[in-house]
Amino acid sequence: MRSYECAVIFEPSVSEDGLKTSTAKYVEVIASGGGEITQVETWGKRRLAYEIMKQPEGHYFFYRFRGASTLLDELGRQLRIDEHVLRHMIVVDELAAGDEPGLDPATVEPVFGQPQEDHRGERQG
Repeated sequence: MRSYECAVIFEPSVSEDGLKTSTAKYVEVIASGGGEITQVETWGKRRLAYEIMKQPEGHYFFYRFRGASTLLDELGRQLRIDEHVLRHMIVVDELAAGDEPGLDPATVEPVFGQPQEDHRGERQG
């Protein structure tokens, strides 16, 4: 099994409950396809570099998991048909050590909080 990372941007209008439901759905898709979740991370609502489907912001989520390449087709299909997903991307995680412990799909809970501070520092005007 290879390690993958999936980045998903949801519409900004989706509620926190909706985000939790979507996260549980995609964790279940990965688990039912024989994959193993290693990390679910949220960056919260962020401004996009450019508008996607006339949306200036989006909720960012990252899923790290291990699985067979056949799992990617079903996960990608589910992400494409979800009307709340603005954009997604699944890539091979080259930096994964391969020895991260898997998480139980029933206990996966994304952490919601304030977005991290902007790392670019003060802007000079």
